Amino acid sequence: AETNFAPAGLNYEAARADTYHQLTLPVTMFGWLNFIPRVGGRATYYSEATGTGATTDANTRTVLNTGAELTFKASQTWPGIRNQLLDLDGVRHIIEPSVNYVYVPKPSNRPKDLPQFDYELPSLRMLPLEFTDYNSIDSIDSENVIRFGLKNKLQTKRDGQVDDFLRWEVFTDWRLQTRTNQMDFGERRVETNTVTLGARQNTFSDLYSDFTLKPRSWLRLDSQTRFDVNVGQWRMLLHTVTLAPNDTWSWTVGHFYLRSQIGTNVIDRTGLGEGNNLITSSLFYRLNENWGVRANHHFDARNGRMQEQFYTLYRDLRSWTAALTAGVRDNGVGPKDYTIAFTFSLKASPKFPVGGDTVNHLSLLGR
Repeated sequence: AETNFAPAGLNYEAARADTYHQLTLPVTMFGWLNFIPRVGGRATYYSEATGTGATTDANTRTVLNTGAELTFKASQTWPGIRNQLLDLDGVRHIIEPSVNYVYVPKPSNRPKDLPQFDYELPSLRMLPLEFTDYNSIDSIDSENVIRFGLKNKLQTKRDGQVDDFLRWEVFTDWRLQTRTNQMDFGERRVETNTVTLGARQNTFSDLYSDFTLKPRSWLRLDSQTRFDVNVGQWRMLLHTVTLAPNDTWSWTVGHFYLRSQIGTNVIDRTGLGEGNNLITSSLFYRLNENWGVRANHHFDARNGRMQEQFYTLYRDLRSWTAALTAGVRDNGVGPKDYTIAFTFSLKASPKFPVGGDTVNHLSLLGR
């Protein structure tokens, strides 16, 4: 109660203990088909909440989960393909389909009956199905779903090394049993095209796509999309172009579109919110062996407003990299948000690989 925000007049606290165990048995059949069955269980104890505003009693929740994943990988090479324009020296195609089935029977207590220490947060990306990747412990409910995935990769030789010329991954969920759940995100009432609390899930989730193309070693095009197959419209589009001709400078320019999901007095619970239409830019320049600078900008094309601007100064400290970032964010509502951040990064254990932070448009604070 002393370390977490609580509304005025409320001052309560509680404890939670959770344990999870799972058995898997990976098997390769016919020499190429990978079959991974699994069965697991978890038990979660909630203590009685005490203090002003406490409403929950001591409780224990048990969950059983089962499922299996099928996947295989196939490849084909064409060593004779040469293309100077696309910098191709031979081509190898790798394809990896996957089918992941998850069945979770109804837990002993539903989420609405439990304190929400870790509730499910809205996300623009597909949430994981398996425990413990899905870590919203208090939001666990019954599941009967199949996740289909398809990964494609085209590789070639560049500078004597294997380089990914193209990567494309698509995913979607088939819910064999839909549910009505106030804790769920992504619920939709189809007849009004607005989301309503307590509405039933769609049978099929959105279709997610991640696409990367490197027509040259210094040129990269990235695309992340989310398509609503139930109503036939794009919900999210993120496209970027990165120029990185050397380790001295790099520039990423992108466009981010997010369809507004605010209906009549109802806000979509998928986390898409009021939508966006942004032009983004991230420019990095290495001044010398010890110093570097970066400028990030997000321009709101809907109303001609510079939504975000961040400027970072890097200093190489041999084993460490230090960064000082100053920025301002204007969300169009309320006062502007000013930021000053000072960060350290250990070279032996970086968050991004060498050069990765220079083109990562989401890493705004020098991390």
